[in-house]
Amino acid sequence: MHRIVGLDVGAQALRLVVLESGFRGFRVLRAQSVAMPARDPMAPPQPERIKAALGELGLELGQDAVAVSLPGTLVASHLFTLPFTDTRRIEQVLPAEVEGAIPFEIDEVVWDHAVLSQANGKSEVLVGVVRRPALKAWLEALAAAGIDPRIVTFGPLALAAAGERGFLDGVATPAADEAAAAVGPASSCLMIDAEPERADLVLLHEGKAELCRSLSPASAAAWEAAAQSREGLDKLLGPLVRDLKITLRGHGKRAQRALPPGRILLAGALGQLPAAAARLAGELSAPAAPLALSAAAAQLPEGSSPAHEVALAFGLALRAQQPRGGLNFRKGDFAFTRDFSQVRRHAARLVGAAAILLLLALVLGVARVSSLGRQMRDYDDALCAATRRTLGRCVSDYRQAVSQLSGSSSKAAGIPRVGAADVLAEVIAHLPEGALPQLEEVEVSTTSVRLKGTLDGYGALDPLVSALKTDKCFGEIKPPRTEKLPREGNKVSFGLDFAYTCSGEAPGGA
Repeated sequence: MHRIVGLDVGAQALRLVVLESGFRGFRVLRAQSVAMPARDPMAPPQPERIKAALGELGLELGQDAVAVSLPGTLVASHLFTLPFTDTRRIEQVLPAEVEGAIPFEIDEVVWDHAVLSQANGKSEVLVGVVRRPALKAWLEALAAAGIDPRIVTFGPLALAAAGERGFLDGVATPAADEAAAAVGPASSCLMIDAEPERADLVLLHEGKAELCRSLSPASAAAWEAAAQSREGLDKLLGPLVRDLKITLRGHGKRAQRALPPGRILLAGALGQLPAAAARLAGELSAPAAPLALSAAAAQLPEGSSPAHEVALAFGLALRAQQPRGGLNFRKGDFAFTRDFSQVRRHAARLVGAAAILLLLALVLGVARVSSLGRQMRDYDDALCAATRRTLGRCVSDYRQAVSQLSGSSSKAAGIPRVGAADVLAEVIAHLPEGALPQLEEVEVSTTSVRLKGTLDGYGALDPLVSALKTDKCFGEIKPPRTEKLPREGNKVSFGLDFAYTCSGEAPGGA
């Protein structure tokens, strides 16, 4: 069992979720938040503020795996649709796509990608890009606070983790549940995490994130005004609703299906804002409520902060628990190196273990060589006995035995090496899949092949002949005899004759 920490360093609060992870899953040990003074969201976090917040929470990170996210204002996200699903091709094509989408040289940024979905031979790939100086400043500030994160990712993608793994509960109020029942089962869900200096959205469709992006955030003053008056709430939510509608409309055209989503889940300070859920539900025509986790899937311990408040920290912890295939800016010069330092500490033990393994491998190799030697002697004895019965003398060399058994004076000379069925199988195996002919007559012997049939046009002849020539056992294939079939459209009649040279028989043999 080991601990994983999702750390959400916000403008006004530090939130964390601690998981204890094992082979059978995980359990939530802590889910808490603590207030911090406001700061400039474009500036890196101040180490002393983080140290004070961690001290107030009484948390020592030690060797824990830590995951954090960069502010959306520092990360540029791009969604690419690629016409293939092969992982290697995606990795080969993406650098050119990214370089064409950013106004910087690709050496000036750090980027990574995550495949959101693959269907119908296409891949939807999310790419996050951050300037190298900004990433360096954040990592240095976190290091000064005693934090060496294993994962530095894109906030909206981490927020989606709870939904992708089935940990989200239904809409969390009775009124919203009635509204959801009225519109039927929700196939999609919109998650909105908003607070001062941050606004992220995730659109989940059938349990998979298909849209992850950051929106224009509002200032702390706007949030204070929204908490005090209806006018302030309208000024705060107006731009947010406008951005949401534009984003959903654009994505609806891209996905070629109608939106809005079936339900809306609110996280962060937005989930605590009075009347925000009702306003968003009316504007987007979908039931809305603060985000809640399924108690059966992910139960928070007693005394924890509300699930909607620590939603991003919970998603970060889930990303760290299953990092494979996720977006992580810790790569190249910024790669996580603490694992290597721990390996160096245990170098002596590793060297000793390697020496023991080498010795065991040597003993195993000697035993296998000895066993192979005994098997070779047994094979020689068996070959000697067989040749003595057939040839009248012992021949222990396999090649000499085969040569003498195949000679004209041998009792085995009349036994063919291959049959006509073997030759036919070899012919069929080399017919091209993209231009399969319709065979009408097939004459096959152990020395020759004759084919007659029809093809869809003259263009299918070259692939057929080329495919047959790839077999080294087929002799020279002369240009086929062809004839256009006037009443069969583009159909062409053909005839092919060639020798089969691997039977060891002279032409004309049976």
